[in-house]
Amino acid sequence: MIKVLAIFGGQSTEHDISVITAIEALNSMPFSGYKTYPVYLRKGVWYGGDALYDLKNYVDFDAKIHKKLRLIGKNLYEEKRNKLKFVTEVDCALLLTHGGEGEDGALQGFLEVSGVPFTSSGVGECALTIDKYLTKLALRDAGVKVVDGLKVDDFSEESIKNVEKSIGYPVFVKPNSQGSSIGVGLAEDKNTLTEKVKVALEYDSSALVEKYQSNCLELNCAVYSDGENYHLSEVEKPLGAKEFLTFQNKYLDGVKGGMSNCGREFPAKINDSLREKIQNTSLYVYKKLNLFGVVRFDYMYTEELYLNEINAIPGSLAHYLFPNLSYTEFLKSLIDGAIKKGLPVRKSFESQVLKVGRGKG
Repeated sequence: MIKVLAIFGGQSTEHDISVITAIEALNSMPFSGYKTYPVYLRKGVWYGGDALYDLKNYVDFDAKIHKKLRLIGKNLYEEKRNKLKFVTEVDCALLLTHGGEGEDGALQGFLEVSGVPFTSSGVGECALTIDKYLTKLALRDAGVKVVDGLKVDDFSEESIKNVEKSIGYPVFVKPNSQGSSIGVGLAEDKNTLTEKVKVALEYDSSALVEKYQSNCLELNCAVYSDGENYHLSEVEKPLGAKEFLTFQNKYLDGVKGGMSNCGREFPAKINDSLREKIQNTSLYVYKKLNLFGVVRFDYMYTEELYLNEINAIPGSLAHYLFPNLSYTEFLKSLIDGAIKKGLPVRKSFESQVLKVGRGKG
C-alpha cells in the first residue's frame, strides 16, 4: 500500500484556489493500492481528517473538528493532548499548493529534508519560477523571448521615473512572486502607475512592471513527467477577458472548477507553426530548467511569441489540459513518477575534523 500525503492550503493569495484543487483531487484519489492522507496547512498548523473532504468546512473554519498532524522524518503523527500517536510512514507527497510557501520551494525543502518524495519541481526550481523577474532573466539566458520588464521595490519618484525611462507606457504591473492574478493592473500614465505599484506591493515585497502587449493572444500549454516520459498538452486559448485574464475571469466566473471551467478554446485555433513553437518551447524550458511534475506555461502572442509565466503547481494541476486521462489516472501518474524519481542524492565526505577536534580536547 502506497501512503500519500495530499498537501494543500498555506499562506498565499491563492489559498482558496488550493482548497478547490484539493477537493477535486481528494475526491478522485481513492484507487487500489494507494491510501490518501489529506493535510491542510493553515497558519503553520497541519490539519487532517475526513472533514477536509467537505468544502463547507473551510468557509467558517473550526480547528476543533480536525486532527492536528505532524511529519517527523517520513513518519506522520497525530497530535492529541500534547502526545504524538504514530499514523503511518509516508511514501510520497502530492502537492496541491499554489503560491506562497507551497510553491516557492519552502515546503519542498521541508519534504526533501524529511526524506519524502513529492510531485512538483525541486527547491531551487520552485524558488526560481515563483519569482517572475528571476524567471525572466533565466529565460533570456536560455534564449527564450520574454517581454521587457523591471522589478520595482517601492513607488518612489525615482522608481517611477526609471520605469518611464526604461519601458514607457502603457505598462502592466503585478506582484513579482505571486502565482495568481490578484494585485495586477494596467497603467497608462504616472499617477496610475504609482497606484498600481502601490497595490501590487500590498501583496508582495516587489512588483514586476512589464511593457504592455496590446491585442495579444493568451495561450497556455502544459508539460508533465511520469518519471520516464514527457507528456505535452495541446495548446489552450483562454477566453472571456477583454484585455487580460483577471482573478475574476480565472476563478470567480467559473467557481466550481477554477480554470477548468473558465471560457476557453481547446485546442486553440491557431496555425500549426505557432502550435509547434509553443509546444517545443514548453518542453525545451521544462528540460532546461530541470522542472518536474505538471507545469503550465503561459504565453502571449502578438507578432511574436513571448513566454510570460511558468506555473510550477498550476490550478487544478492543469488536468483540464490532459483530457485523455481521467483525473484518477492523471494523479496516479504524478504520484508514481515522483516515487520513481525519488530525492536528490547528495555526496558526503568523512573529513575526520570532529575526531581530531575531540582528540585535542
